Formats: sequence, C-alpha cells, structure tokens
Amino acid sequence: MRLNTKCSIALHCLVFIAEYENKVKVTSELLAKSTGCNSAAIRSILNSLQKADIISVVRGIGGAYLNRDPQSLTVWEVYHAIEPDGLEHFIGFHPNPSEKCPVGRRIEAVLKMPYKEIGAAVREAMEGITLQQLLDYYHDNDQVKFDYEP
Repeated sequence: MRLNTKCSIALHCLVFIAEYENKVKVTSELLAKSTGCNSAAIRSILNSLQKADIISVVRGIGGAYLNRDPQSLTVWEVYHAIEPDGLEHFIGFHPNPSEKCPVGRRIEAVLKMPYKEIGAAVREAMEGITLQQLLDYYHDNDQVKFDYEP
C-alpha cells in the first residue's frame, strides 16, 4: 500500500513557490512541469492551500505566493490542508473480516486505539518539521547542479 502523494506534491509546490515567487510568475502550468503532474491536479492542490490561507493565487497575470513565513509553516498544516481527514484514514481497516470468526468480529475494536496512537505520533512528527527546514535541506543538496530552469 502507498500513502496518498498529494502532500508530497503540495510540499514540492511550496518549496518551488518559496524559491521562485519573486523571480518568475509561478503558475499551475509551471508547477505541473516541475512536479510531473497535470495542471488540473496542481490547481486542486493550490486551491486547498489557498483555502487554508497558506498561499495566495492571483488569477491571470499574478501567479502563486506564500502567505506564511516558512519558519512557522509545518508539514502538518500542509497535510491537513490537503487531507483534512487524512489521519482518520491513515491506516485503513480491511473491509470484510468474518463476523463468524472470533478475531474477525473484534479486530477493528482491537486495532482502533493503536491506530489512534500511530496517527498522533505521525501528527507530532509532522508538526515538528517546517517548510524552512525543507528549504534548508533543498539548499544543502544544492551541490548537485541541474540543467532545469523555470
């Protein structure tokens, strides 16, 4: 199983916006090229980020801009903007356990509390990582030069 990739795409977009918002017009088409996603998917992610007041998108000639200081914006806030109910479904229950089986009848109740603890630990970890830290990692890995220019 894989977790949804929308948060990674959103973080990619935010790093890109933070790096280039004052250099080029950051559009959904430009972000689509950078992320390898289609521009409709990018617009959906940007819309979620805008609703959470993380970014502003000026339609037409404007582009996207950060509304938040990267030092105060956490990965949790981004994840929650993209997947508001994400932790509730972080680890899913299999849909058809046997009601005839003593384990099958009770497995959801058995797993419910451990899954909540896992979700709380994930949230705590995400709250401890900021966009600024991601930007710092990005710059630390800047020794590798790429031919890509926006």
